[in-house]
Amino acid sequence: MAINTNTAPYGSWKSPITANAVASGSSSVGMARVDQANPTRVYWIESRPQEGGRLVLLSKDVDDYSERTLRELTADSKWNVRTAVHEYGGGAYAVYGGLVVFSNWSDQGVYLVDTNKHDAVPMRIGEQNDKLRYASFVVHPSKKFVVCVREDHRESDIQAPAALVAIPIPSGSIINEKDEYPLSKDVVLFDKTDFVSSPAISPMNNELSFYAWNHPDMNWDATTLYCATVALGDDGIPSVLEHLRVVAGAPGEPRESIYQPRFDDDGILHFISDRSGFWNPYYLGADGEIQQSLESPLSADFAGPEWTFGESTLQPVPGLKFSVVISYTQNGVLKLGILNVATHAIEDLPAPGWSGVGSFQLGYSHSGEQVLVLIAGGPTEHMSLFTYYINGLSAKQHTGSKVVSDAYSGFLSEPQEVVFSTKLPPFGSSESKDANAYAFYYPPTNKDYQGPDNELPPLLVLSHGGPTSVASSVLQSKIQYWTSRGIAVADVNYGGSTGYGREYRERLYPHFGEVDVQDCCAAALYLADSGLVDRKRLSIMGGSAGGFTTLACLAFRPEVFAVGASLYGISDLEVLAKETHKFEAEYPVHLVGPYPEARAEYIRRSPLYSVDTLACPAIFLQGLEDKVVPPNQATLMVNALKEKGIRVAHIEFEGEQHGFRKSENIVRALEAQLYFFSQILGFETADQIDPVPIFNDPSAANQ
Repeated sequence: MAINTNTAPYGSWKSPITANAVASGSSSVGMARVDQANPTRVYWIESRPQEGGRLVLLSKDVDDYSERTLRELTADSKWNVRTAVHEYGGGAYAVYGGLVVFSNWSDQGVYLVDTNKHDAVPMRIGEQNDKLRYASFVVHPSKKFVVCVREDHRESDIQAPAALVAIPIPSGSIINEKDEYPLSKDVVLFDKTDFVSSPAISPMNNELSFYAWNHPDMNWDATTLYCATVALGDDGIPSVLEHLRVVAGAPGEPRESIYQPRFDDDGILHFISDRSGFWNPYYLGADGEIQQSLESPLSADFAGPEWTFGESTLQPVPGLKFSVVISYTQNGVLKLGILNVATHAIEDLPAPGWSGVGSFQLGYSHSGEQVLVLIAGGPTEHMSLFTYYINGLSAKQHTGSKVVSDAYSGFLSEPQEVVFSTKLPPFGSSESKDANAYAFYYPPTNKDYQGPDNELPPLLVLSHGGPTSVASSVLQSKIQYWTSRGIAVADVNYGGSTGYGREYRERLYPHFGEVDVQDCCAAALYLADSGLVDRKRLSIMGGSAGGFTTLACLAFRPEVFAVGASLYGISDLEVLAKETHKFEAEYPVHLVGPYPEARAEYIRRSPLYSVDTLACPAIFLQGLEDKVVPPNQATLMVNALKEKGIRVAHIEFEGEQHGFRKSENIVRALEAQLYFFSQILGFETADQIDPVPIFNDPSAANQ
């Protein structure tokens, strides 16, 4: 026991990890890119909650760990490097030879800026129609055009056609009388599928590869990998794709999810596929046959689900024949290495405390050393930008979140992976089999406090969104906000989560609202039965699909949890099936069943229609501009709970979409949840928090 440790009820501990600290630390980095024509230069995106969640493009030398060569390329507040393709975005920019092409949020326009000129201003190019959205850019080495994904909303949102297009890049001399680039027509290269993603151009020739898929599949269900030759006109602009062919995932073949097509220096095409049951690396041999990059498939995922464009966990190594940088997690340990696909040998690269990595890019220091630029983090550090010296086996940090500092030493809870027993459907039947599921358990941690001897801490179960997603052990300040106040957290990777192979991922098909509910409840009860948390003070929180799981737990397993929080969550699956956006329009076909044929099942699993069994208080937080989960999902549920007399709170945020980006809203949402939970679970917070109006609350403060 520490000398000056105070004894205080769990939940009431004073913590330096305040909601304001979480919001200021919510600035994140993402989508690192090395300019392959100038490989000493790295670019990346940084989110700015204090600027309304704006995404800013920055650049510096790969071996500059100060701000000496740092440039903020979109400093003006009118620039927000973000795309609305698929609503989730990603892949919002590309760079080659100092030319940067990016999508701007306000008008979804494509902009060009020549970073070789320090006074250059971004200028719009292409068709310049605000109903067109663009993502997944790649600049051709000629710098005459960019290939990207286009989503066309001119006639429909829910049926917006997707296409792979080429946009001509105008020269600086082609400017009209308004000091603008003139309009140009997009060249449609491919538009034969519902979705298309991840164009890659060979450095050897004009060979192009990409993957595509159709409804009702999501890209983690089944995709098709294509190759073609880009035919150029006399002006060097594409006119058509020639010799279009399927490389893998053809209709009629076994279903596989294919990601991240990449050409190496020799024009060899590498990619990731889960044809073995796990996302593993493969390549296209000289004979046109698909070859296994590993000696034998590993029961480990080398990639994750592509909710956004621009993911990169596989990257060819320039100058190193047949070699790619890869990463995977096995037995809970992150592995980083260089794989020689010819010999199948993996050269391990030490991962210094990391449990999450991405945005792989290869470049060179000014001294000529080859470096891997990546974004990485671990249980005690947020995802940050690093340069990894491959030969020296060392990493140096460029930038990252400022939440972690000496002031938080002794306040950070380190996750412990737990494996717990659960059941598989059909539940309540002799046919239901035993199985394992997974979670990260975070014990209450605060060097200044301990709980009373006769008290166990409350537990907050987190049900991640997606639902085809994963809970990571990388440091999350929002989790530390709770644990440093004396509240234990369990971040659950329920059946349906990624990172455990296709079979585990498809446990949720078609059992959304059943398997996830079973596993979240099983995790909470396992920790309570283990004597780690208070059985009477179990709570649950989730956002989006995780919000649905939260509400389903409260409605269908009311004996487990005492309170819940739904952040932009789903309450009526039928409304979601009818009103959501194109990317997820037929996702419910796999999760629940075809609609309207399975309408009775949608109704049965919707918490909104089971309010009669819901007896737990709940708080709802919702962005009013959410296009993924309509705001009326929260309103319908709140009204139903108010009518039933159950304590409920409802906070709506103007200007927020699917998730909270603005600093002030991040603060309010976090504090509101803590306040609401304190009222229900019976502890006093050490924080001064503005009260939250609670309907049906008998206390005078909320009348």
